[in-house]
Amino acid sequence: MRRGDAMVRAVYPSGSQQASMVLRVFVFSAFVLPTDTVIRVIGAQGYVASLVSMLLFAAWAVTAIFGFHDPVHTRHPTRAALGLLWISSLLSYAAMPFYLPDETQRLSAERWMMLLVGMSGVILVAAEHLRTPADLVRVVRTLVWGGSFSAVVAVIQFWLHWDLRPFLRLLLVGFSASDDYTGFQDRAALVRVSGTANHPIEFGLIATMLLPIAIWLAFYERDRPAARRWGPVVLIGLCIPMSVSRSAILAVVVSLGIFVICLPVVQRAWVLAVAPFGIVAVFATTPGYMTTIVSSIFAGKSDSSITNRLDNYPRVVAFVSQAPWLGRGGGTYLAPDATKILDNQYLKSAIELGLFGVFALVVYFLVPAVTALVARHRSAEPNFRSLCGALAGACLAAGVGSYTFDSFSFPQFASVDAMVVGLCGACFLGASRWPHGLPPATEIRRRAPLLKRVASRDEEPPRNPAPSRHTASTGDSAPPGEPTSTRPSRTEPVGRSPLLPESRF
Repeated sequence: MRRGDAMVRAVYPSGSQQASMVLRVFVFSAFVLPTDTVIRVIGAQGYVASLVSMLLFAAWAVTAIFGFHDPVHTRHPTRAALGLLWISSLLSYAAMPFYLPDETQRLSAERWMMLLVGMSGVILVAAEHLRTPADLVRVVRTLVWGGSFSAVVAVIQFWLHWDLRPFLRLLLVGFSASDDYTGFQDRAALVRVSGTANHPIEFGLIATMLLPIAIWLAFYERDRPAARRWGPVVLIGLCIPMSVSRSAILAVVVSLGIFVICLPVVQRAWVLAVAPFGIVAVFATTPGYMTTIVSSIFAGKSDSSITNRLDNYPRVVAFVSQAPWLGRGGGTYLAPDATKILDNQYLKSAIELGLFGVFALVVYFLVPAVTALVARHRSAEPNFRSLCGALAGACLAAGVGSYTFDSFSFPQFASVDAMVVGLCGACFLGASRWPHGLPPATEIRRRAPLLKRVASRDEEPPRNPAPSRHTASTGDSAPPGEPTSTRPSRTEPVGRSPLLPESRF
């Protein structure tokens, strides 16, 4: 093993590249493969992204149990927030039999636990196994391009009134389509679209989470063509008006507000200067948009969606008074009809997980954002600090948006939110692992071929000929005609790095 190869191994810790690859597969499955298409035997959690996320949890558990990964000394606040949500869910699940749930509610409670397992797998692998800046950036780039794909589908839906999702379902042989997909919806004179999500609100809220991350990536990868850098920003930005969602408008103010505050002065001024033109372009290209949004915001009780929300508060108070602390079990609240749907994740959690569960949910949304801001404070490198600000804005947007719809009932939102939370944990650990922050994007792409050459070289079997009888007996001299320098070292096995152990993931 040459010294240069050993240094590359030190820069690229074993397991990080594998984790990055699997996480990118997860992001692809969450955005490209419809989440309303499931394996019927498994049920609502049988969509591809859920299956991949549960495999991620199994991989994390195996590496921890067999000593390939040390979770005890790999600490980050996001895991504590996730653990609190787990404690709340397990206590609520244990208390569930006292409220005599029917078979449908028991199955729904099991689906909630499966969702929690999948979210945990994504969060833990992203936070603890993305050990290099290059792998972190690759996952962020895939997340942005996944959102861009959903935006392209939405543009086709909005302008051509043609849906690509039925054709995407054809890729999933053996899967069955559920009834979660709502298709096109009307709001006043506009058509609400959902891209590859299951509902326009879910679609719009995901766009508000990804928009600051997409802007950061465009600033960071300055060597790429302008169309490749800013194309995803434009597409994801268009998702917000195309969803015709009040929740998206509220959440994007939060996400971009946090992100702009965390930007360097020059980039902050650039965003503030361009934003008004983008808003004007949206209103100019979408006739009737402003009238529809303003009328929906100030509609008051004349809007049925608002009256349903207000009418549900007395029902929620009645349910919570019966099980105030631990709730009835995660996922057990099943609305008897559309007017009883709780468009508020906090109210839904109050019924299912109790007041302790609501506290755990608030901690789950708030702690990752604070974690990213702490990582930003610990670093002096501008690119890394801006990425932490974008992730903090995305987490807070998810928390604010969850007040306006039952967010964890929508699988694509749960997938994207878990990915963002995991990236916050990775940045927290990266603030101490990477004292110089993120290297330039050109340097990251220049190192990738070198890493592949080192990995392929390590997989090759040793080319040294078998030792002769004289060498095996004495170990002091090489066979006649063979240079001494070609023999394997006694202290360094062939094909293994002297600095790091074998693959840890």
